[in-house]
Amino acid sequence: MSISSGVGHFVQSIIETFQGLLAAIVNFFQWVVNSIIGLFMAFIHSIEGVIGFAISNFFVLGTVAAAVFAYLLYAQRQGTTPVSRTIKGR
Repeated sequence: MSISSGVGHFVQSIIETFQGLLAAIVNFFQWVVNSIIGLFMAFIHSIEGVIGFAISNFFVLGTVAAAVFAYLLYAQRQGTTPVSRTIKGR
């Protein structure tokens, strides 16, 4: 009976070894897939942050651009810009 139980334990340990190797291989591939998904999600979140920042500052940037454009038109009508001086000089 001890020989049969020894052989049974030996076969059981071989099966457990293969199960452990299979579990390690499956866990490795799960880690790879999760890492790829994590990188993709991080990329999406960074793009979302950049777009959110641009949208939130759209009105501020538009106001600054409108102010610069208005100043350029004002300066051109007053003749204080180099372009308006050359046009008036002709």
